[in-house]
Amino acid sequence: MPSSYTTRLRLEKQADGENANTWGDRLNQQVIDMVDEAVGGVVGIAITTSVTTLSTNDGATDQARNAVVRVSGNPGVTSCTIEIPNNEKVYTFTNQTTGVTTLTVKRAGGGTGVNIPLNGSKIVYCDGSNMHDAINATGVSALALEGGSVPSFTVSGTVSATSFVGTKIVATTSLTSGNVSVTGDVNVSGGIAIGSGDNKGKQLRITKSAVADIVSVATSGTSAHDIKPDFGTAQNFVHTLRASSTLANPVSSTCIAGQTGSFFIIQDSVGSHTLSFKSNYKFVGGTAPTLTTTACATDRIDYIVQSSSSIHMQASLDIKTPT
Repeated sequence: MPSSYTTRLRLEKQADGENANTWGDRLNQQVIDMVDEAVGGVVGIAITTSVTTLSTNDGATDQARNAVVRVSGNPGVTSCTIEIPNNEKVYTFTNQTTGVTTLTVKRAGGGTGVNIPLNGSKIVYCDGSNMHDAINATGVSALALEGGSVPSFTVSGTVSATSFVGTKIVATTSLTSGNVSVTGDVNVSGGIAIGSGDNKGKQLRITKSAVADIVSVATSGTSAHDIKPDFGTAQNFVHTLRASSTLANPVSSTCIAGQTGSFFIIQDSVGSHTLSFKSNYKFVGGTAPTLTTTACATDRIDYIVQSSSSIHMQASLDIKTPT
C-alpha cells in the first residue's frame, strides 16, 4: 500500500511496510519539516495578476502550508484575490502590496472571503467553506498603541469613551504619521486634550490653534436673492452681493444653541446692494444695521445661536485698512 497524505497540511502518512531503510528520512523531511513550516513558516508572495492561487504539494514545501503569508507586488489593479486550499487552516496574511486596497483571501472553491487592509495584517481562518476573521474587532474595548506611529484608520459608527484616561489612544511618541477619520460621532463623558497631557479640568482644551473654515453661501430659496446658510456645514460664511438680497433663516434642524461664527458680506464691483434679514436674526434694540453699499466694501456680522429661532447678531461695518 503506498503512502497517503493528510487533508489539511499534506503530511505523508507512510503505509505499513513501506519505505524500508528510508522511512526515517521521509518522516523527517515530509512530516516533521512540513509541521515546522505550518507552525512557524513565513513565505513571501509577489503577486502580478488579480488572482493568485497559493501552491500546494503533498509531502513537500509549498506556499499554502506556511503560517504567515506576506503578499507584495504591484499588479496594477486595486482589487486582488489570494486563493487558498479548500481545507481548514489558520493563517496570518500581510498586505505589503503597492496600491491593492482590496486584497481578498478566499477558498479556491468559492465561499466568502476576508479583506486584508493595505499595509495591514490579519489573522484569519478557513472552516472548509468560508474565510473568517480570527479576532473580532468589536470585542476590543480600548485601543492602546505604545510607541511608534499610528497609520490612518476610519471609524464609521459611534465611539463612546467613559473617561479621558480610561479609554484612549496611548503613544510614547507623537501621533504624526497618519490621520484619525471619524464619519460618525465621538462621545466623551470626560475631557479631550489636543496638544496637552491631560484635559486641565475642561471639556475640551486645545493648546495651539484651531480653524473654522469660511464657506461660501450662495443665493437660493423662494426668492432668487435669498441667502440661506446651513449651520450644519460651517461656522463662518461669506457672500458677495450682486443684487439686493435677504439673509433667510438658516436650516432649523442644524441651528443648535451655542454655535457661534461670522457672516462676511462683500459688495461686488458695482455696489449699492442692500441686505435685509429674516425674523430669526435679532439685533440690539430690534434694529438691523444698514450695510455699507460702497463697491467692494466688506461688512462682518458676528452671531451666536440662542435657539433655532433666535440668533443674536452684532455688525462691524466697512472693514478696511485705516488711512
